[in-house]
Amino acid sequence: MGRKAGIKISLRERKLLQRFMKAAKDAREYRAALGILLRTENKSADDVGKRLGVTIKQVFMWCRKFKEQGVKGLNVKKQTGRIPKAKNKAKEVIPKLLKEDPQAFGFLKGKWVLRDISQHLKKEGINLNYTGVRRALGELGIVQKMPKLRAPGSIVKNYKKRQEIRRYKQIAAALLKKR
Repeated sequence: MGRKAGIKISLRERKLLQRFMKAAKDAREYRAALGILLRTENKSADDVGKRLGVTIKQVFMWCRKFKEQGVKGLNVKKQTGRIPKAKNKAKEVIPKLLKEDPQAFGFLKGKWVLRDISQHLKKEGINLNYTGVRRALGELGIVQKMPKLRAPGSIVKNYKKRQEIRRYKQIAAALLKKR
């Protein structure tokens, strides 16, 4: 009781599908069109799924949409959902903020850190946590390095530096609490 391998399409539909593949800007659209072309070559849904890295169910969905709507059924729809208002506001503020020195805004570090950017945005009325800030920076194409407070080397050599860092961590927490 196996399923039929492949589907049948006309020569005209095949050419439409190939044109669609050439014009596809989204990898998902290209993969769907390729999957249907592979199915027309009598490949099983299991083989097509393994080759394209999708499930058998997805292959059958592509075929069903293609039979019902043609090439238009393979177009990827825009994702629905709530518009991220806070992140859009933050994207306007962040580039200007990064040009400034964080110490001018009362932060102790010499470079901007995600947590400090998030705190400053909250002062401006934009409630965005540090993961939201990271996503916004990624969408803006800004790469943020994660600083580490540590003194490299052996304990004997950098004993004073380690003490300074320990004191800094205690003082930084106390200064933030006083504000």
